[in-house]
Amino acid sequence: MLYYSLRRILAFIPALFITLTLIFIITRTLPGSPVSTLLGGQSVNSATLDEISRQLGYDRPILVQYIEWLPNILTGDLGQSMFFKKSVSEVLLQRFPVTLSLTLFALILTILIGVPLGVLSAIKRGSFLDYLGNVLSSIGMAVPPFWLGFMLILIFAVEMKWLPSSGYRPPEMGLWQWFSRLILPTIALSLSQIGLLVRMTRSTMLEVLEAEYVGMARAKGMPEYIVIIRHALRNAMVQIITAIGLLFALGLGGSVIIEQVFALPGLGELITTAAIRRDYPMLEGGILYLTLAALLVNLLVDISYAYFNPRVTLR
Repeated sequence: MLYYSLRRILAFIPALFITLTLIFIITRTLPGSPVSTLLGGQSVNSATLDEISRQLGYDRPILVQYIEWLPNILTGDLGQSMFFKKSVSEVLLQRFPVTLSLTLFALILTILIGVPLGVLSAIKRGSFLDYLGNVLSSIGMAVPPFWLGFMLILIFAVEMKWLPSSGYRPPEMGLWQWFSRLILPTIALSLSQIGLLVRMTRSTMLEVLEAEYVGMARAKGMPEYIVIIRHALRNAMVQIITAIGLLFALGLGGSVIIEQVFALPGLGELITTAAIRRDYPMLEGGILYLTLAALLVNLLVDISYAYFNPRVTLR
């Protein structure tokens, strides 16, 4: 397993390098000028624009900018925001816990509901429970998260007044003040993920339940719950864990919209604002944080394969 883990970690390095390159190229080729946005529509001549571009380093060829940018990024220097007038790393470290909390809560809720419901649907194939699970998962995947967010605000915040409609409070101001403002965003973000995980778990479990070793375990007289958990579910976990890793990445991306709906000061809101302002250092740093978190989770998913199915460690 150690050799397998080392190979996964080594494969992570080129993936990170390619990611950094794509982030830089896509960001720097966006239409619009950060200098014009920085000036805020002020009337200045072309000489002034050229001078500001030269001071910021945006007048040089993109390859030269990349060669200077990459070593700084690899050493953890993300630069300074043009609008916050602060270190990009400092701003991101303040915002990242909000996005991470929302994404993890949504993922936990997705696993707690999606995996058991998918397993039950597979065990009770063709029953009313199976039909209900398919209907609910289809609805979950069809409903747009931002629309669901607005509906949750209208019902539980405006009409019933059970939960806050928007905003954020750090845990230092009270755990309930912090948690209550993440409940509605978590539900809105996780519903579509639950639908996907139910479908994935159900289809995987149906394949495993038809395998010969499951039939052999039943023929030996093992209790059904042991057959399901120890033999069927464990062998299906490789595909389920893969889906969970993908859902975490989707949750990070979906948080961009959900944070706008619920006015959460996370990376999603920060990246959106940075893109509008053409704040290149902040935009690149925010995307890098989200991408790096997704890559690390997928690395852990790859390594976990060896635990659930030792055969994946074979050459």
